[in-house]
Amino acid sequence: MDQRRIVRESERAAIERWFPVSPLGPLFDPGTGDLLPAPAASIPGWQAEAFARIDRYVEREYVAGQVHGWMFVAFMIGLSLIATFAHLPVGTTLVIGGAAGGAILHGWPIWQLYRFRRDLRLIRERIRGELALRTPIPRELAARYRRRNPWRIALHAWVWGLIFLALAAQHFVSPESVPAALLPLALGAVGIAWILHFLSRRIDLGQG
Repeated sequence: MDQRRIVRESERAAIERWFPVSPLGPLFDPGTGDLLPAPAASIPGWQAEAFARIDRYVEREYVAGQVHGWMFVAFMIGLSLIATFAHLPVGTTLVIGGAAGGAILHGWPIWQLYRFRRDLRLIRERIRGELALRTPIPRELAARYRRRNPWRIALHAWVWGLIFLALAAQHFVSPESVPAALLPLALGAVGIAWILHFLSRRIDLGQG
């Protein structure tokens, strides 16, 4: 399963939900609770801009993921050699150094994800500014046409919660002190993430 294709399709589907179609014509969801009438001729350009940002993010993160993996392996090998020649305890050095190196490597994709979300948010805010003079349709009516994917929100909350839990655990809990009974729980957490992913993807493909 191509991870890049999955991420790209999911993110594009989220952008398409900005522009629900209704009998009243094309609309724009600025994320404020209102739906604004939008000119049909402008929507393809707005979508293309957001899609291009998504494509750049997906390709850069794929390359960065490959590079970071090799960098971490090289870092751990170098750390092991330094500990050996400096007569430092190799195990302790690898645990401490690996945790520090892992934190640095984890921080980069988190920063890139923040920038990606920020750029999409700025695009959405700019579109809202361009449509600021248009009168929103009544919220009671807007609720019928607003398109959402609650499973996608749940998936992001679940996955990021697991990531932050794992990062905290690797800094405060040594690997040998982790009980084996946690393995089924970890597998269950991954299984829940996959279930949320497929539920989210089902809505994405159905609305795309």
